[in-house]
Amino acid sequence: MTPLFYIALFLLFFAFIRLFIALLNFLTRPILPLGEPTEFPKVSVLIPARNEELNIGKLLDRVINQSYRNIEVLVYDDQSVDNTAAIVEKFKSIDDRVSLLRGDCLPAGWMGKNYACHSLSQSANGNYLLFLDADVMVSPNFVENAVAYAQRKRLVLLSMFPRQELQTMGEKLVVPNMNWILLSLLFLRLVRWSKRPSLAAANGQMMMFEAKTYQENKWHELVRSSPVEDITISRLIKRRRLRMATLLGTDDISCRMYGSYNEAINGFTKNVTAFFGGSVFVTLLFAIVGTIGPIIVFVSLPPPLTLVYLFSLLSARMLIARLSEQSMAINVLLWPIQHLAFLHLVYSALVFKRRKTGEWKGRRILN
Repeated sequence: MTPLFYIALFLLFFAFIRLFIALLNFLTRPILPLGEPTEFPKVSVLIPARNEELNIGKLLDRVINQSYRNIEVLVYDDQSVDNTAAIVEKFKSIDDRVSLLRGDCLPAGWMGKNYACHSLSQSANGNYLLFLDADVMVSPNFVENAVAYAQRKRLVLLSMFPRQELQTMGEKLVVPNMNWILLSLLFLRLVRWSKRPSLAAANGQMMMFEAKTYQENKWHELVRSSPVEDITISRLIKRRRLRMATLLGTDDISCRMYGSYNEAINGFTKNVTAFFGGSVFVTLLFAIVGTIGPIIVFVSLPPPLTLVYLFSLLSARMLIARLSEQSMAINVLLWPIQHLAFLHLVYSALVFKRRKTGEWKGRRILN
């Protein structure tokens, strides 16, 4: 037996493990259940917004019409140059639960979003702090269900990956890669069940904190310079043996993150390595395995094992697409091109790491 043969066997085993993890996620379906809170404490809905005139009105309309009424809504206008602030002012005039905070100059050493979230937390009065990105959409019962789940599981943090709305071909090539990585490498229920920081995961698009614990730790201040504040905070929480959970969104929370291929590449560049523990080496290794792995398997293993390998990869992709409420057929057909997009993303991340700087929403990002 040649060394290549044993490498191929390892690749076959790795593909089977990823299928097993995808199957566990599919069978346990980690979504937010319906629920009724045992108590109805105040929830501060905190929205950092920078040039979000296309999204902020739609989100505010959904938030102020929640079935859960004991809320306050604070929007931090992060030096927008569009009509974001004017739109928030209109909502403020019709609902006194809405407030607008006008951002000042970004202090040295802070990432823009982290400073916005920290500033929002300083003005919040709720028992829960629900941070939402301005481009998400929530169902009428979302806050009620989130509070009920956090109460029942005694969580200091509940985070969710919204269902992604994919409209252009560019989005369909890039965005599905994130769930493909996440849901085939991490059994999502372990985020709540395990205390290991290596099994932490969170998404800054939706993070709901118990206010008391948040104010004691000031999570966003602790990670002020991190471009992946969500994952960094989740690891801090696990290191301190606190309870958290991360779920997948369905109809309850959705988002169109990016409008094109280039936007998606630029947006994910700063955080793709976070899916691999922040390691550039592991990210590169994963990309290399995904690229040359099938070739090694096809030339080194007998046809029956090659078919098992192909079956594992395709089945995992279909299960994850179904769980993510994306088209299975499109994700299978676009698989090779999606992988090329992933390689482009990894290359962009390497450039970002080397230059130690990038740009997002007109603001310089330091790595």
